[in-house]
Amino acid sequence: MEFSKDRKMDCQSLADWSCFDRAYCISLIDRADRRENALRQFAAIGLKNVEFHLVERDSDATRSIYESHLACLAKGIKAGAKRFLVFEDDVVFARFSPTFVSKIANFVGSSPDWRVLFLGCMVKKSWPSGFPMIRGIAFQALTHAYAISEEFAIAILRDHPWHGQPYDDFLRDLPQQDFYTLCPAIAFQSNSRSDNKPYLALDFLRRIFGGLTRLQKLNEFFHCHRRLIIAAHILAVITILFLWFQ
Repeated sequence: MEFSKDRKMDCQSLADWSCFDRAYCISLIDRADRRENALRQFAAIGLKNVEFHLVERDSDATRSIYESHLACLAKGIKAGAKRFLVFEDDVVFARFSPTFVSKIANFVGSSPDWRVLFLGCMVKKSWPSGFPMIRGIAFQALTHAYAISEEFAIAILRDHPWHGQPYDDFLRDLPQQDFYTLCPAIAFQSNSRSDNKPYLALDFLRRIFGGLTRLQKLNEFFHCHRRLIIAAHILAVITILFLWFQ
């Protein structure tokens, strides 16, 4: 994704992220390259004062990722944040407009029961929320960019310490209420090589199918137009059967 200089200036001057009290980004200490890219990504959408949570490379990457997310939640709570953002350092932004931020601000300010709002993820299903550009979801995967409420962060820290389960899977298996996503999404996980060794085979397969950004967009398109896609397939099958038996 590339922003022109004029476009970047527009985003910086018009995008108002003040609806969130804090923003954190998880990064390995030895991946300064990713932090530099993340800073460019944040600047491009006008998001300032993102605090990096730096972690040492760990032999158990799954545990390290889980505990890093919880550490960011703990920082937000300690800072007194009512709602805050959490990113991973391989996040990339696309399809962004400052007007999206106003839609987000309206949602988090007017919907008292939301727990988490993803700026982009994979879902099992989704449905209209009553707010423009916001859809309720049954979460599937990807935690590279999300907003979280104080109440939900406290509940996770209190009830769900590390228990041997990847962070994505933990969220997926929670009761799927008050989970939302921005649609169209603006945050995607880059196609850079994964640092999580147990998932290198999965990472390889994702690359074969065009990378996570493409897969996330396809997932979004399918669930936003699910009924139409299913109806079109049924009609195609009926048409083929009709022609076959003529």
